[in-house]
Amino acid sequence: MKFFRNKIVKKFLPTIGCLLLIFIVWQGLKRVPMEGDWQEQLGVISSAEFNGDSVMVKNVRNFRYFPTEKDMHPAYYDKTYDLNQIKKVWYVTEPFNENQSAAHTFVSFEFNNGDFLAISIEARKTKDQIYSIWKGMLRTYPLVYIAADERDVLLLRANIRKDRVYVYPVKLEKPENGRLILVDMLTRMNELVSTKPAWYNTLFANCTSSIAKHVNKITPGRISIFSWQLWLTASADELALEHRLIDTDLPIEQAREKYSVNEDSERVGDIPNYSTQIRNFKD
Repeated sequence: MKFFRNKIVKKFLPTIGCLLLIFIVWQGLKRVPMEGDWQEQLGVISSAEFNGDSVMVKNVRNFRYFPTEKDMHPAYYDKTYDLNQIKKVWYVTEPFNENQSAAHTFVSFEFNNGDFLAISIEARKTKDQIYSIWKGMLRTYPLVYIAADERDVLLLRANIRKDRVYVYPVKLEKPENGRLILVDMLTRMNELVSTKPAWYNTLFANCTSSIAKHVNKITPGRISIFSWQLWLTASADELALEHRLIDTDLPIEQAREKYSVNEDSERVGDIPNYSTQIRNFKD
């Protein structure tokens, strides 16, 4: 029996190898699409124009989603930010209710004048696509950076999806690192739609691993790119806490309790100073 089994394997091994080679070549030749029938919230791309110490971010997304997530109310604005006036950087995590091992993570920048700018790294999907972890390991979705108003990205997650949302203060080794990270992210955002389009990848180019690359670019070797928490992203805040990227001495469960914004987000709703009001973190 073993003889016949080995004979069958040897017979089909060249065919399997040939199919695998064809698949690898096909994946390697796929080009990142720049045009497509994109999902509405991913249809308009943000861009940045630098001018000395200021940057104009075009198409800052400011959607509202009600009464359900599918009921989108599109809006965008252009805004100029003073790069010398970054007051604080925030690390946001949204563990998914339907998948306890996964989460979306993004970064938000607070300015001295009360402005907040969120940068969300995502898979750009067409209207007939549904995100799949497995398809995300292949060259299926373009990588995209979305510049968004915090009320867009936080109200959706906390008030509409009812996912837990944690907004952690980032510990910066140097005050200028906030500016360096934002400039690096905005530069990458521009590259993706001009000179260096890239594929999203579930393992190596997802929201969390991409943020880690920006951190490592500013402080080399700060986060191991082989950490499993970059893949099972629901634990990404634990990784950030272990590497002292979150500005707290609390253990992770107490930090999550303190920096959860769900109750305050539900309480204040969609108001102009939303971002300030939800940061009602008790000492």
